[in-house]
Parts: sequence; structure tokens; C-alpha cells
Amino acid sequence: MSAEIVPISDKNSSLSVVKIIEKIRMECENIIHFCTQEHEGITFLQFEKELWKLLSYMGILYIQLFLMSSHERLNYSQWLNMGLYYVRKGPVSKTVKTVFGKVSYCRTYLVRKDSIKKGGFYPLDMMLGLTADGFSPSIISQATRLATRVSFLTSVKIFGYFYDWSPSTESVEKSVSGLGREAGGYMEVAVAPEGDGEVLIIEADGKATPTATDEELEKRSGKRGKNKKGCCQRHRGKKKRKGKKR
Repeated sequence: MSAEIVPISDKNSSLSVVKIIEKIRMECENIIHFCTQEHEGITFLQFEKELWKLLSYMGILYIQLFLMSSHERLNYSQWLNMGLYYVRKGPVSKTVKTVFGKVSYCRTYLVRKDSIKKGGFYPLDMMLGLTADGFSPSIISQATRLATRVSFLTSVKIFGYFYDWSPSTESVEKSVSGLGREAGGYMEVAVAPEGDGEVLIIEADGKATPTATDEELEKRSGKRGKNKKGCCQRHRGKKKRKGKKR
């Protein structure tokens, strides 16, 4: 009978659950103090920006608390009892980029015993659906959705307007390409929406908004004058342009 594997904790780690809870309580007091203290000459816009920074840091701490609590509770016996893996000594730290900012946490790495199939995996990341690219699922979803509507560069700028940071254009492009691989298979099995008609509507980009003045349009619609003779096409065109007001 195999011994029960207890969850692996990091009591000596600076990312322990107890220390994170202490930080959260301290930051709550800081926010209360910030909102109630006297701010001489501060505008609401300045207050709102500072408050957003404080709340973003609180979001980082809460996500960190969730990840570290999940790490300490996770029981690895379901994988270790199979006899295919062993625990790598010491937890491995990782940083994941979320809507609030970068969050650091620890997780345990299981190494495969089979020498033929080398490698291993992080059970916590697998259970939570965290990918190896270092972005949270919501970041991947929002960034790729934006990239389907505008260019990669524009999507990065728009994303940064809301969260004060953004993935790089290369990261967004890789995410779109990665998710796009599944599009073909999805469309083959996807069911048409209820009430879908027989008409196929294709959206395409048109030209820019008209900027020509009425005077310019009138000139364009008028009769064309006869070409005057000149020494060459270059000088004829130059002479013709001199008489036109743009």
C-alpha cells in the first residue's frame, strides 16, 4: 500500500499564504487611509489614477493568494502513485501576466522517470489551464479578439489604454496563429445558428471618407481640355499644374 502524498507547501517562502494575507490586510488599510486623508490640490482625475494603481496591486495580491493556496492544497498522489513521475526538489517559481499586472507564484514540477520519454509537467498549471506563454487566459482572449478587428499594432495600443500595459505585437500574433489552427476543425463541426438564412454577407473594407471639395469635384466633372503641345510630357504637365488651384 503506497503512502499518501500530502500537498507540498512553502512555509519558508516569501510567497507563503500567511504572508500574502498579511500584505492584503495592510494594503486594505492603506487604501482606506488614501481615500480618507486630506488631499490638498488634488483633482478627481489624479485621485482616480492613483486609486487604480492601488486596486491593481490588490488584484495582484488576491490572484497570488489564489495561486499559492491552490499550490499548497494540491495533492500529487494521483500522479505519483502511478509510478511514472517523481517530484523535482523544490518548487519552481513563475510569473504570469494578468489584467492587473505581473503575478509571481510557485508550483511543483513532476519529472518523468522513463528515460525514453524525458520531460515532465506542472500539475497546478494543467489543472488551472495556465499556458506556458506566461499570459492569463483572459489576456489571451481579449488580445486575440481585438486583433481580429484591428491590426496587431493597433490592438496592442488599445489594450494598453485600458490596462496600462500590453502584450507585444509578436505575442499577440503568436496567440492568434495558435488559436487559428483550431478554426478549421471548429467550423467543420460547428452548428449553424438558429434562424440562419441562405444569404451570405461578406464584409470588406471600402475607401476612405471623401475629402474633395465641391470646387474640386466640379473641376473633375467638367470637360477635358485639349492637350497643348510642348517639348515633353514633363514640361506639359508642369505648365498644366501651374494654372490649377488645389
